[in-house]
Amino acid sequence: MKKPVPSRPPRPGFTLVELLVVIGIIALLISILLPALSKARESANVVKCLANLRSLGQAQAQYVSAWKGWAVPAILGNGNDMFPGTTIKSRATWLNNNGFREALGVELWFPGNGQAGRFPPGLICPGARQADEDQANKNGAAAAYSYGYNSRHLNYVGTPIVTRPTAKLWDANTEFAGVKANQVRNTSEKIMFADSMTPHLQPQHSNHYFKVDGYNETRDAEETAFVAYRHGKNHDVINVVFWDGHGETASRGDVAAVSDPNNVTADGPVANRTPAWNKRWELTAP
Repeated sequence: MKKPVPSRPPRPGFTLVELLVVIGIIALLISILLPALSKARESANVVKCLANLRSLGQAQAQYVSAWKGWAVPAILGNGNDMFPGTTIKSRATWLNNNGFREALGVELWFPGNGQAGRFPPGLICPGARQADEDQANKNGAAAAYSYGYNSRHLNYVGTPIVTRPTAKLWDANTEFAGVKANQVRNTSEKIMFADSMTPHLQPQHSNHYFKVDGYNETRDAEETAFVAYRHGKNHDVINVVFWDGHGETASRGDVAAVSDPNNVTADGPVANRTPAWNKRWELTAP
């Protein structure tokens, strides 16, 4: 007679209720952690962007030392053809100034090498969507649309800054727009480089980003010389480096010029300017 085979004890397992509880706990943890991870990523992007701007400030200091006190000019050259019969111009912006690029440690620019107005991806603000798009369109090539130079009130050849109080455009005859670093007053308060949509900044365009329709870093925006507030959930935070070399993550209220200084009144063009305009933007203002 065969002995009865002892039955095995039932294997432990999850009931449906227990499984649903575990799934619910995991979902709850994910919902808690995702905002924290997103915030940490944004904080890292802000730190990376600020480090880039500090690098620009350090390159400026090296340029000033090498060029007898002159800051990198906003433009240099008369805009004529560099080579007869070509469209390559002799005028170079600060982005293409090889003395500045050498101090920054990036590839030098020369006609035809594709570096005009461009910096490597590692020196682009992580929040610059136009730069991301530009790199994608150019198979990872260096991109622009990231940082701008407070250059609207740099000197014009033969014309002191004080005689040009409004933000007038350079014309075709302007061969040099620059300033000696020791001309800048209150260097710890004057903007040098900042997050922007284009390489040059204008203070009267310093409060439009995500405030005015169309000025939101999109390709169809009229984006000339606009300051960009890429950081902060409400687009109200910006990274800036000042003329003394220190960098800050600042609020829109600390950077934006809240009044249009180009509105000339009967009392003269300076009458409408606000302390915010002078304090941050006009290099020789007290």
